[in-house]
Amino acid sequence: MNILFIEMEQQNLQFQKKLVEDGHNVVTMQDKNSKYTHLFGIETTNLLPYKMMYNTEYGLGTYNPEIGNVRVLQIIQEYDIDFIICSCPSMRHLIEKLDIPCINTSLEASQLETSKIFARKFAEECDIKVPKMYTSGDNHLDFKPENIPSPFLLKPSNWWHSAAIVPDSSNWDMLKTNWMNIPAPFFCEEMIKGKETNISYIMSEGHWSFTFSESCDESKAKWIFNTDPCAWFHNTIVEQLTPEEDQKIRNNVVEYLNQASKLGGTYEGSITQMIGEDGEIYFLENNVRPYVHNTFPLPLGGNEYLDAFQNNPQKIGDCFTGRKFPKLVFQGGSEYPLHLNTKYKIAEPTGISVKEDKYIVETGAIITVFEDEINMDFVNELEKESDFQAYWGD
Repeated sequence: MNILFIEMEQQNLQFQKKLVEDGHNVVTMQDKNSKYTHLFGIETTNLLPYKMMYNTEYGLGTYNPEIGNVRVLQIIQEYDIDFIICSCPSMRHLIEKLDIPCINTSLEASQLETSKIFARKFAEECDIKVPKMYTSGDNHLDFKPENIPSPFLLKPSNWWHSAAIVPDSSNWDMLKTNWMNIPAPFFCEEMIKGKETNISYIMSEGHWSFTFSESCDESKAKWIFNTDPCAWFHNTIVEQLTPEEDQKIRNNVVEYLNQASKLGGTYEGSITQMIGEDGEIYFLENNVRPYVHNTFPLPLGGNEYLDAFQNNPQKIGDCFTGRKFPKLVFQGGSEYPLHLNTKYKIAEPTGISVKEDKYIVETGAIITVFEDEINMDFVNELEKESDFQAYWGD
């Protein structure tokens, strides 16, 4: 088949690589690091530029359909596309009416991520605790955070935009345009302290399965003064949960996922919860898509994974049972020794450009996923051959 990926920043590199290995022609609209992508036999197109979505006429975070619909049809014609995989919720509407088989969220399921107020209410209706809401409004630029405990979170009500952590109410007037410089509907939420967790899953038209869990504090990328962090995982430790913690966060969202399955759609997602200092578990957000810069190794071949994704998500979930996939961040370097991934059979990283036959990490950080345990021979050799250092904490 000729398969088109409509995606955020390199969400599906390993999936695409496996599909190519199984004989498919794969095209992605993510063309920023084309030379690197081409190394894996994946084609890129610049016909659908990423982030042409900041237009309040359609709602901030929604890709402009006047441009997108035409461009998608151009790509379909030029590459004779047979199948489309969309993992970008803000672009789902560009393919929903096409007469081509696809993997895509439904409109209702996409709102579990793109409308934070909908997501919050949905979690509450499933009897999951949520952080206290202090206030809400139609224009964050007019918001006066008086008598609100600091730090606090500001979230857009129904536009797809990141939340922001405000360290102190006295900083708000100076920093509010960092978050958004146009009036936005918002709500203000308590910042829960504790252990941040993610539980990932596959959703397939009414059926779902858990995949893997982990603990990862992503707050560094959400502080309001970090308007453009170099990578969400920079200076971040990703840890395995204890068996008890893992079971608790899974149990907490079973009914949530049962109800979410009724909304339709086929997608990969992850639910972020906080194990609070008070011992309670709080819902924070649900991403109905893979991580950006996703380096997770595919547990099945391309054809097998594609079939299970659509018809038997439990088959994918079973690949994770009893296994660990530890992650480690490497940072502080520029030129990356890619041959080591081949030598040690470790999934290749994302965020790399090719310049004069050198592999350059422009963000200054990559994240590597290991199977079962961290390969210290790989770590030591990478640190010896480059300026990158593994991040084990401050």
